[in-house]
Amino acid sequence: MTQAPDLRDGPPPRWCEAVEGVAWLPRFAAKARAYHNGTLGMYLYGESPVDDGFLKRARLDYGSFLELVLAQPDDAAVLAEIERRTPGATAALRDWSRRLRSRWGWFMATLDVDDGYARSPFAAIARKLANALSVPIVLAARSLRKTSRT
Repeated sequence: MTQAPDLRDGPPPRWCEAVEGVAWLPRFAAKARAYHNGTLGMYLYGESPVDDGFLKRARLDYGSFLELVLAQPDDAAVLAEIERRTPGATAALRDWSRRLRSRWGWFMATLDVDDGYARSPFAAIARKLANALSVPIVLAARSLRKTSRT
């Protein structure tokens, strides 16, 4: 069984990590596990437009995704269960994954800086600024967008 990460101490998997060509799944599943365990920290679960896009292709809601993640031993099994519940979802998610960088490139670059995956003198300065701004941004996102995440 994949252990829930403590996202208060470190980032989730990088956005481009993939399972069978499906990007975002390792990150999203890690956030779901951390949300369930109360270790989400300042990351978003239920307020992210990228999470929304993933779920739209998988034809799931946040509560169903969380239940599915918690019931599976690893991310490959999560993807297999998504496909079982929603035939054709894997192909739709692969297609969505191929377009992720072109559609959300600016956001993914921001995530890389904020999570510490981008390493340069500029990234270090940008990370400090992003970390300072992240608390009010996350709190605003959470208060503006109440999602059923059972």
